[in-house]
Amino acid sequence: MTTKEKILYHQIHPLKLMVDFCTGFLTTFLAWEHNLLWFLVLFLIPSIIATLVIIQFVDLERRKNSPFGKYIENYMGSSMQMIRSCGQLIMWFSAWFHLPILIILGFIVILAGWMNGLVIQWFRRKRN
Repeated sequence: MTTKEKILYHQIHPLKLMVDFCTGFLTTFLAWEHNLLWFLVLFLIPSIIATLVIIQFVDLERRKNSPFGKYIENYMGSSMQMIRSCGQLIMWFSAWFHLPILIILGFIVILAGWMNGLVIQWFRRKRN
């Protein structure tokens, strides 16, 4: 498996999903509290460690060949990854300025980044 493939498929490993989900919400809380030190620690360290461990030591072939792997191969390009990142940024900035409705909007943007392929598939089925 190439490094590019490992970078793509590590995103759907359960450990990476759990780390990103938990740190995403925890860092949003820390931004709300203006706790910049712990925000930076938890924003950077767990995700980087999980990524390095998974890419270096985990066989991602099973993830690649799974239905979820096929899904992200087709629909999780760099633009969708950027959309997910923008959603997290919206959550953090909104938390910093205590704007709960925009935190929810940021979370919806993240979900849209993950689910864009389902929407595309739905529209394709509707046309046929």
